[in-house]
Amino acid sequence: MAGLTSAIPGIMWLSAHKNTLFVLSGVLMVFSTALWWQQRGAPCPLDPIKAAACSRLRRINIWLLSGAWFAYVCGLFFAYLWVIIFY
Repeated sequence: MAGLTSAIPGIMWLSAHKNTLFVLSGVLMVFSTALWWQQRGAPCPLDPIKAAACSRLRRINIWLLSGAWFAYVCGLFFAYLWVIIFY
């Protein structure tokens, strides 16, 4: 732990402010998901190259958003729920 805190000095600040960080990141994730949901049916351009890029980026976006939610829920579980369930 001493090596980790000396290599990454800001990690202690993150640990001390985890409540604020989880709430803020949760709000930003909900906002991002709402924007994705609103634009999920928007048409792609007619140009075939741009349409292919649009489709590819939409698939990448859903994978990134899903991965971000998975990481958020894992962090939420281990930061808050693990202590309640197992201690």
